Amino acid sequence: MSSIDIYFTRTELDRCANMRDQKQRLKQLKKFKPCHYVPVFLGNHLYLKNEDHFYVSNQPMGGLKSEIFLGILNEELWFGCSLTEEEARKLERQKDGSFQSLRQYALALDDDQGHVALYSRGMDLWHRHRLYCSICGTKNKVESSGHKMICENGHEHFPHIEPAVIVLVSKGNKCLLGRKHSWPPNVYSTLAGFVEAGESIEDAVHREVYEESNIRIKNLKYFGSQPWPFPSSLMVAFKAEARSDDIRLDDEMEDVRWFDRDDLINWVKEGSIILSPRFSVASSLISDFIGSVG
Repeated sequence: MSSIDIYFTRTELDRCANMRDQKQRLKQLKKFKPCHYVPVFLGNHLYLKNEDHFYVSNQPMGGLKSEIFLGILNEELWFGCSLTEEEARKLERQKDGSFQSLRQYALALDDDQGHVALYSRGMDLWHRHRLYCSICGTKNKVESSGHKMICENGHEHFPHIEPAVIVLVSKGNKCLLGRKHSWPPNVYSTLAGFVEAGESIEDAVHREVYEESNIRIKNLKYFGSQPWPFPSSLMVAFKAEARSDDIRLDDEMEDVRWFDRDDLINWVKEGSIILSPRFSVASSLISDFIGSVG
């Protein structure tokens, strides 16, 4: 396990999964406990002018069908509310704000706020992507306080998570970083990819590193995990050592190279190299490497 904090993973929120089907209990709790409603539109949250924290209402919005019970924090109930475009634009006008991506504000949020933001974003996107049953095509109905969909023919659907592996490969005082063709200039990050059907997480790490760099690895060690609903991933992070240093690119990568620790620090300070944002687990991996090499 890492000694470096990973953003979005620390929270006191109790998800209270056992209460999701207890409609009457939730209804009663709403009468006696403070409630917070987080409006979400297309995975984005409402930010008011000169505010770094997303807007939270103490009143329901969007109707009961849009409510997603997130859990209880400090004896208070939290709900995500998926808004239609009409509802979102109306709220923007009323509050003089705009719905913005969490990426822009992540570093301004404390642990609980960041967790609520990611949680409500992921659930909102799942709701929008599952309007119809993927088996028979009939319309889905929301159940279990927003955590289950069921269609007219009884097919059940639950929030979908796509596991992805991400790894910091090192060889002495060097680490392996790469960039994809679509990324902004000079941005580099750790290697990553999705786990395929029938594949273990460990096998996925070995495969992705080899496919993207031609490097074989050893001494694979688990580092940590991070929810990453952009739109629905779970990043499972590892550290590994390289068995060789001969890089060969595949078509997916524009560049993969070895970075000496001291050179990397200097280039980042100069701005000639841009690393992953600080709220990403990739940044935690790189920070761990920089701090551990001496």
